[in-house]
Amino acid sequence: MSSARPIAILAALDVEASALARHLPRSNGTSPNIPIWEGTIESEPVVVAVVGVGKVAAAMAAQFICDAHRPQGLVSIGLAGGVDGATERGRLVIASGAIQHDYDARPLTGARGEIAGFGATTLAADHALVERLRVAALKVVERAQVVTVGAVLTGDQIVMSKAVRDHLHKEFPAGVCIDMETAAVAQVALQNQVPWSALRITSDSADETFDQHEVLSFGAATAADLFDRVIGRLLQAV
Repeated sequence: MSSARPIAILAALDVEASALARHLPRSNGTSPNIPIWEGTIESEPVVVAVVGVGKVAAAMAAQFICDAHRPQGLVSIGLAGGVDGATERGRLVIASGAIQHDYDARPLTGARGEIAGFGATTLAADHALVERLRVAALKVVERAQVVTVGAVLTGDQIVMSKAVRDHLHKEFPAGVCIDMETAAVAQVALQNQVPWSALRITSDSADETFDQHEVLSFGAATAADLFDRVIGRLLQAV
């Protein structure tokens, strides 16, 4: 990928993007109420955007970034829920694909989650970008076991129920974490022919133990720094 065009990093929340944004000046360009920072990190052009929560907000922002900044790649970052109670907080997930778990266009499609017009349930990430993110993550973490590559399950809900979580994992066993934006970014990226992947960090077990204060505190104190370090490593290798 050419370094003349920026890598675009999309986060839902300010706390997720805070460490990356501190390296960059705030953009003076107009946008549909999307906070954007742009400049260089590790001498490479970067755009960081806080897109808001959920699939519509993520899709709108991703399309705006594609139109206004012509990125060489889109990376969705943020917190995520685990797919089982054994998932430890702080697991780094590199998205090899994404699935909209709450999308159901049957009988126009053959299965729940299958996107009409795509003929597939899993929206595949760019293999080269996935591998670059995986290598960057491994250079940052102390234990290689915390880095996982797999599919992200995306839907417009914060899952806080063991029963709901377990049902999703049974229906979509390829899923390794749950979020609210990645599959929307993936669909926009694919339709714009822009390479994409995601970097997600598990903050909770997606069950009744969910604690908003703990999750956001983890996002501000730990996850934001990890995003910054992994993306920095990614850009060093461009």
